[in-house]
This record gives sequence, C-alpha cells and structure tokens, in this order.
Amino acid sequence: MNIRTLITAAAVAALPLAASAATLIIPAAATGPGSNNSQWQSEVTLHTAAPRAVALTLSFHQASNPPVVAEVTLQPRQTISLADVVKTKFGVEAGTGAIVIDVADQDARTIAVTSRTFNTSEAGEFGQDIPAVDAASALHAADAAAIAGPSEAEGNRFNFGIYAIEETAVEWQLLRADGTVAATRTLTYPAGQHVQYNSGVKNLLGGTPEDNDVVNAKVNTGRAIFYGSIVNATGDPTFVPGVRTREDVRIHFEGVDVDEDGTVDIADADHDGVLDAPLDVLASAFPSYFRLIATDELGNPVQYEIVSSPAETAFLDAAGTFRVAAGGEVKGTTGSIVVRVTTGTSSSLITIPVKFH
Repeated sequence: MNIRTLITAAAVAALPLAASAATLIIPAAATGPGSNNSQWQSEVTLHTAAPRAVALTLSFHQASNPPVVAEVTLQPRQTISLADVVKTKFGVEAGTGAIVIDVADQDARTIAVTSRTFNTSEAGEFGQDIPAVDAASALHAADAAAIAGPSEAEGNRFNFGIYAIEETAVEWQLLRADGTVAATRTLTYPAGQHVQYNSGVKNLLGGTPEDNDVVNAKVNTGRAIFYGSIVNATGDPTFVPGVRTREDVRIHFEGVDVDEDGTVDIADADHDGVLDAPLDVLASAFPSYFRLIATDELGNPVQYEIVSSPAETAFLDAAGTFRVAAGGEVKGTTGSIVVRVTTGTSSSLITIPVKFH
C-alpha cells in the first residue's frame, strides 16, 4: 500500500448529538513494536474551519484501564498533526486503544478529523486510514456489525475489536463463506472499554481461519463501535469497517396490549422493532401486567425472553403476558425493556421504551 497521503476520515458538518458536547471516536490507534522488527504508530490530524479558537478534549481508552486525557486547542482555521499520538500525547509506550474526541456542540460542525495508523519496517512503510465515527451512529440493540475477513486466510492476520460507548453485551459469531455458524461467544463490555482481538478467529472464537470468514457482532444491549483490520505478511494493514446490518427475521411485532383485552394499545406501526410510544409503568409495591403481541409471518406463536430491563420483568406465559415490578428507585425515570423474540432458528430483538411514574 505504502500510502503517504491522508484521506479525510471524518468531516463533521452537523452532528445530532447531546446538548453540551459532541463526540467523535477513532476506534483504533496504536504505538509500539510489531512483528519482524517493525514499529506501529498512529497519527491524528485535526482541523477547524472556525474563525475562533476551538477546545478539544482527547481521551485514550485502552482495555479497561482508566482513560488518559489530553487537551488540545485549535486556533482559528488551524491544522495540527499529532505524530505517534498514543505515545506523545497520552504517554503510552506500547498498546492499542480508542481515541475519544469531545468538542462543544457549537463547534462540532467546524471540526475535521483524520487518522492514520502505519507500520514501519525494512520492507517499507505501510498504512491504513481509520475513520473517526460520530458516537450518535454507534450500533445498538438488534444491530449487528459484519466484519469481513480476508479472501485468502493463509498469510493474513485478521484482527477485530470493539469500543463500548455504554455497557454492551455482544454475541460474536464466526460465519463461514457458506453461511454456516462455526462458533459463537457472548461477552459483556463495560462503558468506555476498548478491546482488540488479534487473530481473533482463533484467539476469541477458537476457530481455524478460512477464506472469506465474516465475524458477526450482534448487539444484545448497549451501544458500541466495531472495526477490523487485515495485516499481510509484510505488515501492510487494511482497515475493515464494522458494517451495520440487521437479520431479515420474519417476525411480526404488533405492539403491547396494556389492559390484556386482546387488542393492541401501543403499536409498532413502522415495524422497526421499537414500540412507537413509551409504556407507562407505576412504581409501587404492586407489579403491572401487560401482554406483548407478536407472531411469525404465518401467524404462528413465538417465544419470548427478557434480555434487559431497568426493573424486575418476567414473562408469565407463552402468550406474551409479562409482569413489571418497579420499585421506588426507578420512579420518575425512563428506560427500555429489550425482548428477544424467537421463531424456529431465527430471532429478533424488540425494544419497549418505559416511563416509570
């Protein structure tokens, strides 16, 4: 590859983020020795189009270590490059992690971020551009990240990783080229954790790499960013994005029957798997009862399983009747009940927003 030019990884025009700060995430940045006497490092370039100074907060998240924080101020229309940023800005001698960039909402649209990670050895310098990702576009419950492996497994190292924006439960699947699920593993990551699995097919999933493997990262709860990298025998890396996908599961979620009279009171009219309005639940010593209404595409019954809930929740029968026992600690709060709906070998996650009174 041996590319010296930097390709813009993220130019932020308008970010639909939180009221006080916008967040960009570079999912992988590294420093330290590699194989065959090579050396890895990452370079980040920051630019502002604003006619005023813009303050940025950068934090480096490595495994479950506390983040290392650095402040950067860009002068009007300034561009700066941070060479070997993990070492020079965060003081890390060797390691891989995610860089989180926070900027005030009012300045977010002025910022452009470029990231490049490269390997230097006797064979030359080989690099990959790693895009910065808007935190608002992270994958969430019912999404799956498809991370494509090399077309030729022999001679290539397939790495992949995750940065968890909030506590996230992930079912990792190894899919062969013919669609066979060769291995699965479910793990939970705390908020702010970054993990990269080098040669992950073998080291995480216990499989032998094959041509055209795909690692499918199914998000059960939480929000996260996924990525991959393919490194050949010379140390030349290629960045692989975690592409957002959803299984084409033929489950028809109608909505929730609030008073258990057999009719849908709150619907999922747009069929996106999310109830269109929140379910009102009384926080008291007595539980509330509801019925979830869903079938497969032929109208046959499905099975239900609670994945997560901010209050004690359980299904009482196969017809979808469920009980929510909400104590005073959740009164005045909101949240979501996530339910796995299964028919045969297919399953889908549905989300029920909840408001506790």
